[in-house]
Amino acid sequence: GETNRGWGSAGDANEGLERLVYDSSKTPFEMKAVRAMPDGFEIDFTNPVDLKTANDLSSYNVESYLYKYHPVYGSPPINKETLKIRGVKVSDDGLRARLVVDGLRQYYIHTITVDGVKQKGNPTSLLHPIAYYTLNSIPSGEKLPMSELSTKNSSNDKTTSVIPGGVKKPTIPGKVLAPSKNAPETKGADANTAVANSGKTAAPTYDQVKGLLTSYTCIACHNPTKKLVGPAFSEIAKRKYSAEKIVSLIHNPQPQNWPTYPTEMPPMPQVTKADGLKIAAYINSLAK
Repeated sequence: GETNRGWGSAGDANEGLERLVYDSSKTPFEMKAVRAMPDGFEIDFTNPVDLKTANDLSSYNVESYLYKYHPVYGSPPINKETLKIRGVKVSDDGLRARLVVDGLRQYYIHTITVDGVKQKGNPTSLLHPIAYYTLNSIPSGEKLPMSELSTKNSSNDKTTSVIPGGVKKPTIPGKVLAPSKNAPETKGADANTAVANSGKTAAPTYDQVKGLLTSYTCIACHNPTKKLVGPAFSEIAKRKYSAEKIVSLIHNPQPQNWPTYPTEMPPMPQVTKADGLKIAAYINSLAK
């Protein structure tokens, strides 16, 4: 009863319709509703949250972006920004959290990620931790004063690390401390690890780049071996492009190179060079 035929393609995953029977005695931990506020967003939860994680700003992330409206198929996110979360106020019953966010942008899509909040009484995370909100208008009304907000951010806390020799020292994120004078000298195989790793690196497998291909929506138009909206990765590999050239073509496609494909690929400038080189290494590994 299932099929692997996707939209405009053969697809590579079995999908289908399944009948689900709702068990009202077990309410999943989810975001029940998300509302725009004058200074951010308000989130309702289906079950009470753990106050420690819900009052921690590192549990949340908010980004905003737009899509380009143009005649070619699809668009990468553009004008993407990570917004600063100034504070959070959690209701006494733990069923609501109000985020105060700087830099809300009207008409932009706002991605609200709540992957650090746990359920009260157990370590369960949200079943679906990401909400998408198109902010067509920013509501007017009262803004929360900073005195009512939690501004704790555990990602900024000092941590303690153990360095060789068993000596503990406080560390600050982003700073590497020198080893203790009493630390044992590293010899033998460990000392030669960097040299051993300096050789030729094996090309990544499909499973290793699948996350990148998904996040950058490459798999919407490309398949490792099948022609979809765009050419198969194996066909691109036959062109013998260098990795740098593939990255260049990702950022600035040349549709004249593929005249038999009527749908032009849009520019993908959001693909970082590092990620593009990983994808290129995988594509070139398919050359026969």
